[in-house]
Amino acid sequence: MAIAGSPAVAPPPLLSGAGPRQVAMSLPHRPAGPLTGFDGAERLARPGLVTTALQLAARAPSWPGMTSPSHRCWDLMAASDAFEAWVIAWPPGGAIELHDHGGSAGAVVVAAGKLLETSVVDQTSGGVALQTTAIAVGRHISFGGRHVHDIVNAGETPAISVHVYAPRLTSMTYYRFTDGVLHARDTIHGQLATAVA
Repeated sequence: MAIAGSPAVAPPPLLSGAGPRQVAMSLPHRPAGPLTGFDGAERLARPGLVTTALQLAARAPSWPGMTSPSHRCWDLMAASDAFEAWVIAWPPGGAIELHDHGGSAGAVVVAAGKLLETSVVDQTSGGVALQTTAIAVGRHISFGGRHVHDIVNAGETPAISVHVYAPRLTSMTYYRFTDGVLHARDTIHGQLATAVA
């Protein structure tokens, strides 16, 4: 399936063929304490995603298992009916391919090191292109539900980041970008992670 340049890159439908891979994402997590940024309906607005990510980023460098990663690893920091927050450790060269978040909005805050985000952006000509942004310690990006990007640690030291999504992640589609066209290649579905006190 190919998505040609258009004013918006919408997440594609499920891929046909062998069927989507199923991945369980159920992990226990430690309570995160009180967080701000919720509206009265207990939904996390996009500015609230950044606020929550910034609050959790203060705890991320001391999160167990995140200080000296030999490969990209992650742990669920907090979850509710409205959102989920993950801490991710990135060794030098650690990366995730172009992907979406199944329609969830998100925010990413770098808690240690530096990451590079390459995102798919609309061009005024109607096509799409790639744009790379450096994200230093304490800096953030936020995005809506149609965002497609990859992230890499291009530095020489490990990096740690916090990723907050609302609504909670249930799928991600991975892409390749060839000759100005975004191709969906695999959709992964998961179960909502559960919390333990």
